[in-house]
Amino acid sequence: MREHGALLKLLALLCIVVAVRSVSLDRSSFEFQRRRHTLERRDLPSYYTKDIGIYPGGNTNGYIKGWTELPAMDGAKVDNDTFTVGTQGATITTYINENYDASKIKRVVIQVHGEYRDAWNQWMYANMSATNASKISDFSIDEVLVVAPMFFSLNDYQAYPHDANNVSTTKILVWDQNGWGDTEDALWPSFNSNGQLDNPAYNFTTATSSKSKSTSKSKSKSKSTSKSKKSSSSEADNTATDSSDESSSDTTSSLAKRRLIDVSSEEAASNGPGLSVLDVFDAYVNYFSNKAIFPNMQTIVVAGFSMGGQAVNRYVTFRPDTSKESMINYWISSPASFLYLNDSRPVPSSSCKDYDDYKYGLNGTLPGYVNRTAAENTPEIIQNRYLSRKVSYFVGLQDSNDGDNSCAANTQGKGHVDRMDNWVQKVLPYLPNNTRSEEIPTTVSYARIESVPHLANGVILSSAGMQTLFTDDFNGRNNNAKGPQPVKYGAQTNLTPDADLPSSAKSGSQSRRNTPGVTFIATLAALLAYLNYS
Repeated sequence: MREHGALLKLLALLCIVVAVRSVSLDRSSFEFQRRRHTLERRDLPSYYTKDIGIYPGGNTNGYIKGWTELPAMDGAKVDNDTFTVGTQGATITTYINENYDASKIKRVVIQVHGEYRDAWNQWMYANMSATNASKISDFSIDEVLVVAPMFFSLNDYQAYPHDANNVSTTKILVWDQNGWGDTEDALWPSFNSNGQLDNPAYNFTTATSSKSKSTSKSKSKSKSTSKSKKSSSSEADNTATDSSDESSSDTTSSLAKRRLIDVSSEEAASNGPGLSVLDVFDAYVNYFSNKAIFPNMQTIVVAGFSMGGQAVNRYVTFRPDTSKESMINYWISSPASFLYLNDSRPVPSSSCKDYDDYKYGLNGTLPGYVNRTAAENTPEIIQNRYLSRKVSYFVGLQDSNDGDNSCAANTQGKGHVDRMDNWVQKVLPYLPNNTRSEEIPTTVSYARIESVPHLANGVILSSAGMQTLFTDDFNGRNNNAKGPQPVKYGAQTNLTPDADLPSSAKSGSQSRRNTPGVTFIATLAALLAYLNYS
């Protein structure tokens, strides 16, 4: 018994020493803990600063030659049938939650990919953001639906249904390269004079030289379209660091060229569905705002990153006003250019004669969608319409890419950050009929996210991304769900990716330490144990 008592006394003494030492450490590190916030900024979770995407074969450049498959994603399904566009039965391939109860859905986020055409990743990022937001808010994840459209290019022929001649065998929408991002009409599905499906054949050959690429492009596209495609297709999507390859003209054609057998791209387009990305957005809005299907739907967010952000900017501009406008929020991140609503530019344009042609301005040939909607589109109407819409803008402050090095794009600024700064700070405030003359409109929020490069997951998973994508207007216009609100409307804010998040929601948070109360109790317990066996 004495041996046991001596052993317990020894253990009690050790506990006292450890407890007192803990008090000393806590006191000496008190100031360090107060300053730890600054240090943590250098140790952000990797999903804010690194590409966490999934790519078939592990190749992030697989989009150049064409994707060979659509990866399966946990919790999502690939839907080729539900979302019909137009009157001939064309469909848009869509990643969407695998299981959901339409009667419970209050919010849908339509997350649009960039040049990478990685719809699966966009669904994954947005779904992760929704899940994270639901954990610190008062909405249920069952009330949210995430949708990610896949805007196929012809050279993705192994990823969509096709026959032995690489001909699409369905009415799935397919574009020529990045034409979808330029709001061009799709090439497929194509129809004959009897209205029957008649998609042209397609082959894939290695390009012999940059000269032959240029010749091939000029034959199949008009001068203005080629210029537009050249500038837009250089925008890489989810790149954490700059690369000289990304600034080359026409990234896809740098390795290969496409050819429709016995038909030019222009002929294919004329026989095509007459549908663009803007028509697809309309189809989604019409479907999800249908109260017969989604009786509790409150808000539809049309969101796009990079080239997807360009498409959303053009949609904000040209979508006609309807009774559904109060349900729609727009979200634009890191586009390489904007569609300017007048002929002024922040950078002198004397050496660039066509700087105000579409897709950079309202001159020249506007997209077919404009004629199809038959909406009034005078400059004044367009400007007023744009100002009336709720739009959130995002850019990562480490985004040093320009994405589009064309003359017209350079009149808007030097790169993604500069061009967005100019648009939000120097263009929108000075539009006629802005109710806050020379200030950012109250319908606009602008978040510049520190430490984040040109990276979709970095902005989507940020606290500002969670707010604007999921909690703002969750229960209807100006009726937000609970949660952090780092973004302010009518203002620009510079934010850390995890701004205003509770400690429990931050990954990589500081290690646990004993509080003074716990340390005191441990010391007292050890002392009593020692005295008991003395």
